[in-house]
Amino acid sequence: MTNEIHTPSSEFAREVASVPGGEAINKCIQCGICTASCMVARASEKYRPRKIIQKILIGKRDEVLRSDQPWFCMTCRMCEENCQEGVSPAEIFHAVRFIAAREGHIPNVFRNTLDTVLTDGWLLKDAYSDFIEDERDDLGLEVDLRFNDGFVKRVRERYFSPDMREAEV
Repeated sequence: MTNEIHTPSSEFAREVASVPGGEAINKCIQCGICTASCMVARASEKYRPRKIIQKILIGKRDEVLRSDQPWFCMTCRMCEENCQEGVSPAEIFHAVRFIAAREGHIPNVFRNTLDTVLTDGWLLKDAYSDFIEDERDDLGLEVDLRFNDGFVKRVRERYFSPDMREAEV
């Protein structure tokens, strides 16, 4: 592993590199091992991590931020495990998602999930049933799963700018 730092070739690459985790963009040599290692890429012709990184490097900011592609990463880190340069596409895509979310570019499926978490305090509230409540009671677990204000507060603090944190959901 060389860990050589390369100069980003676009303003967008420099922007991604300025977000924690995104600095790995400076080490990518575009070899394609990330795509070859990716479980999602094996299942979908549409998802190619190397091509997303290439678009970042050449400055296709709007195309990348408005795309659902960076959101497909499952953060399994197989790409990172196999990368000879120590690049973590998962971290790069986290940085891209951060920028995209900050600018309101969240794909609908993820926006709906987020809205559910911010409204209910957890994702599976609608799936909670009397059967599950009985099972939890039998196991000695808390059966009253109330709205989790602390969790929602942490989500808002981590992923939203101060002006977005107090917004109505």
